[in-house]
Amino acid sequence: MRRKWLIYSESTGLVFWYVSKLFSSCQVSLTIGLNDWKNIQRLSEHEGSTSHKECISALCVFGRQTERLDKSLAAQIEDEQDYWRNVLPRVVSVVKFLASRGLPFRGRDEKIRSNYNGNFLGIIELLAQYDAFLADHLHMFGNAGGDTSSYLSSGIFNEFLQLMARHVWSTIVAEVSSAKYYSIIVDSTPDITHLDHLVFVVRYVNKTKVPVERFLKFIVMEEHDAERLTNNVINILKDLKISIHNRRGQSYNASNMAGKNSGVEARIKNLNPLAHFVPCSAHSLNLVGSCAAECCVNAISFFRFVQNLYNFFAVSTHWWKLLTNSLGQESVLLKTLSITRWSPRWEAVRALRTSYR
Repeated sequence: MRRKWLIYSESTGLVFWYVSKLFSSCQVSLTIGLNDWKNIQRLSEHEGSTSHKECISALCVFGRQTERLDKSLAAQIEDEQDYWRNVLPRVVSVVKFLASRGLPFRGRDEKIRSNYNGNFLGIIELLAQYDAFLADHLHMFGNAGGDTSSYLSSGIFNEFLQLMARHVWSTIVAEVSSAKYYSIIVDSTPDITHLDHLVFVVRYVNKTKVPVERFLKFIVMEEHDAERLTNNVINILKDLKISIHNRRGQSYNASNMAGKNSGVEARIKNLNPLAHFVPCSAHSLNLVGSCAAECCVNAISFFRFVQNLYNFFAVSTHWWKLLTNSLGQESVLLKTLSITRWSPRWEAVRALRTSYR
């Protein structure tokens, strides 16, 4: 049981009843300190005593704002706290809105009333047009500089994003722990800055008996050997406090990860033999379709014709307009082909089948 009227001193190893120091003239054991941990019931006995109740009552009276000597300062502090409590939900709502939609926050600068200040400050300015409180806040604290707290800087929304991420992770980890058994899906993909990121996804069955997949995080990869990849997977699970022994499945596509002799699959199985490897069926099916389209001369010629037809019209906006005008707005347009995915080929053939005339 937590008792707020007790204070523990690390230097002496004693607990003190600090209220008596302020309002009681009598000396009890808790006033001079107590460390008799075997007789802890003395705390409960003291809580029922008359002296304890009188001192707590005096503390409540002393804490009333109208009874305090520094009541003006206390009122000022309370008003300041209320002000920032009103600012906080507005800023957090904008951060949640942008984060949930994967939109960028920052622009070229962080100046209020700038056309290049990004989505975060832009939405704040938009809300201020209909929110008098927020408009006053921007007037007082907009462009105040880094030495003044405003809740409008990139540092504050980055901190909010990290707090939200930790909350999401803790929720996912709690669901995984509740489900107990889970599988992982790991793959790497380069981004627009040419950095290779390891994508880590966990799959489990939730309380409603529905299988769900949850993305956990990106990890920048510099080395792609199986040992480094395995260590990254293990470290992620350790950081999130998810037991590797409850894993029942693993899915990869890259050859250095799915290798059954020395790949990540084999190394994980050495730690947990029940973590069975399951290849990504959608990826495998796409590869089968793409390879099937290259197995005979007729298929190769046909899809080459489809791609050349797309290239012919796509090279010029004038030609593309002629094509769309001829087909009509309700028709399906041509699509470019993809090397690894079958769906663009299907869409291109569907466009030809319905609109070729």
